[in-house]
Amino acid sequence: MDVVRRFTLENPWLFVFANIVVGLVVVSVIQTTLFDVTLTGAVIEGSVLGLSTGVALLFLRKNGDF
Repeated sequence: MDVVRRFTLENPWLFVFANIVVGLVVVSVIQTTLFDVTLTGAVIEGSVLGLSTGVALLFLRKNGDF
């Protein structure tokens, strides 16, 4: 039995998780290298940014607006 598992962002949990990871990495790298912010604060801001972006985009996708 060959089951092929594909990475797709159609799963809402995976979509939001991917947004959190991207937001966390991008904000953490930018704030710690350019603005000399502590890593803890940057991780918290990146997580909140990714979560809010993921939920907003998921909402827009379900309504057909995006």
